[in-house]
Amino acid sequence: MNKAFSIIKRSPLWLMIAAVLMVAGILSFVWNMRRSIEFTGGISFGIDNVIDADALESTVEKALDDIGSPSYEFATDVVGWETTQWLLKVALGDDSVVKKFTASLKSALVADGHITDESELSSFSIIWPSIGDYMRRSAKWAIIVWLILMALYMMISFAWIRKVVAPVILAIVTIVTMLFDVSIPAGAYGLLMQFNSTVQIDTVFIIAILTTMGYSINDTIIIFDRIRENFSKDEKALESWWSLVGNVIETSLRQTMRRSLWTSISTLLVVVAMFIFGTWVIKTFAFTIGLGIIAGTFSSLFIAAPLTYILMGKYSQEKGKIK
Repeated sequence: MNKAFSIIKRSPLWLMIAAVLMVAGILSFVWNMRRSIEFTGGISFGIDNVIDADALESTVEKALDDIGSPSYEFATDVVGWETTQWLLKVALGDDSVVKKFTASLKSALVADGHITDESELSSFSIIWPSIGDYMRRSAKWAIIVWLILMALYMMISFAWIRKVVAPVILAIVTIVTMLFDVSIPAGAYGLLMQFNSTVQIDTVFIIAILTTMGYSINDTIIIFDRIRENFSKDEKALESWWSLVGNVIETSLRQTMRRSLWTSISTLLVVVAMFIFGTWVIKTFAFTIGLGIIAGTFSSLFIAAPLTYILMGKYSQEKGKIK
């Protein structure tokens, strides 16, 4: 690799790029966020071969009027890439109205001729609002606990180099890189939600995000492990060979970069195949995971090590000396 290209020497540039991308991803996700009934509670049902979506929505409005709740929101989904089934999701805010709405909805579907009897419903499920609240809390805490555990792991596992890199710095770097790794696929998912009403935040998305976090930390650990090995050289070798901390980190990145890139590329090939040949759920999962792998590779090489170096306060001291 050409030594003229120094990652550590350009640490502020990589961190600035990462900050812009992370903020853009977070804003895109927050602005377009739309939760599925798995997190809000509600009723979902499917009817095969229903072409007139407006008529179907009118029927749902009628059912909502019957229970005195015309303001509840609903959306019509298409299951799969092709319009083979319409799936309508109705978010209900109170468990007490679910049973009443269920009966009213089924009657309205029959009365308006969408189905001749209830047996023609290809799917029908109820997620109570209380269950939706529980799943929402569980998803939030799963991500928070994972971040805390990984930060603790980095602090304990790399405690040996605390005389060079403070454990708290490793914890901060772990959390920042994880936020970046999550914000990129989440931001792209937000764009999908903006242009496609069928894309919503559901358990598949949460699983994909957790999987991304677990995968992307792998490269970071490998790089820090190599940094630890290089710092474990005897002090005389360290003084005569690497007189600068920046060069130790730069060398560690060079030693692991090719491995990181090829590992990510080989994994991406599998994810692309999943996206091309998978069902709608698999495509959504693969889309999120794929972007997470790309973000994780970037963060491991261009965020984790440079951020560690900057937090150590070495950049200003060694800026002109890094080789």
